[in-house]
Amino acid sequence: MSIHNKWSIGQKALCIDDTFPRYIADWCDALPIAGHIYTIRGMQFGVDPITNMYDLGLLLEEISSPRKANGAEAGFFHTRFVPWIDIQDYAAIEHRELQSTP
Repeated sequence: MSIHNKWSIGQKALCIDDTFPRYIADWCDALPIAGHIYTIRGMQFGVDPITNMYDLGLLLEEISSPRKANGAEAGFFHTRFVPWIDIQDYAAIEHRELQSTP
């Protein structure tokens, strides 16, 4: 599955990695916290300032990030999150799978 198919606007995401370099913590008013669920409000590609890797960043409803030098809002790389499936979604998936089993 490509990362384009894994994430969508409005989707819930569970933060699994909240270890940020000190300078990021000093730059941002708020950062995602491991174990917390967030809502994706936007997605964009960007460059990690440490690794220089180009990857997908998520913009979160619950957190407004500062603007980068180019004016774009800084996102949080998708690798810090896993898709969240709440109990109703899980029950619906399980129900469909049971119905399709002979």
